[in-house]
Amino acid sequence: MKFIQIVEQSGDIEEARAEIEGYFESTGDDTQVKKLTLCTDRDVPGKILSIVEFESWDTASDNNDLEATQEGAAKEQAASSVTYRNLDAHHEWIR
Repeated sequence: MKFIQIVEQSGDIEEARAEIEGYFESTGDDTQVKKLTLCTDRDVPGKILSIVEFESWDTASDNNDLEATQEGAAKEQAASSVTYRNLDAHHEWIR
C-alpha cells in the first residue's frame, strides 16, 4: 500500500527547496522517496507543506533509517515546529 507523509512547517520556501535538493544530492539512489511535492499554503503566509510519497510504509521506514534523513529531521525540529501526518493511500484517481 502506498504511503504518504505530509510534513508541515513554517519558514522560507526557497530555503526549504534548497534543503530538499541538498537531501536528494546527499542520498543519491539510497533514498526511497518516489515523489516529493513542495507547497505553500495560500491562506497562511510562511506555511510550507511537503507531500512525500513512498511505495509503502516499509520503504518509508527504511528511508527514515538513512543518516541524511535523521540529520534533516533533527535540523527541521530545531529550526521550527514541524508536524508530520502519516497516511496510508487506499485509493488514487489520476485523470
